[in-house]
Amino acid sequence: MMKMTRKGIAAERQLVNKFWQSNYAAIRVPASGAGSKSVPKPDIVVGNGQKYYAFEVKTTKLEKLYLREDEIDELVSFSDAFGSEPLVAVRFKTKTREWLFFEIHHLRRTTSGNYIIDYEEDFSKGLDFNSLL
Repeated sequence: MMKMTRKGIAAERQLVNKFWQSNYAAIRVPASGAGSKSVPKPDIVVGNGQKYYAFEVKTTKLEKLYLREDEIDELVSFSDAFGSEPLVAVRFKTKTREWLFFEIHHLRRTTSGNYIIDYEEDFSKGLDFNSLL
């Protein structure tokens, strides 16, 4: 479990650095998704004075990524309060080393009420880094 956490933190830091290199201020929110559920916390918050984004960040070796309903609800809740656009940042490591960014309305619901992003079915709905900026 700890190894997965370190990999997730490393991916978040890499994405934060990528935004800084593109003239966006970016910060990783420590302990996002953990601890108190009374305050919603995204993984990363990014802005340039004109555009503001809040991200749930995921990496996977699989072709399908499942997201819990509460993760997305918290992301949307934070974004509504902060004035940012909520997005899910995903890197499908076996398919591409690049990040894809998904708007919440493009996420598909599962029968259990959670969400799924399927690389094969949803790739075209994601924005690449340059298209996002």
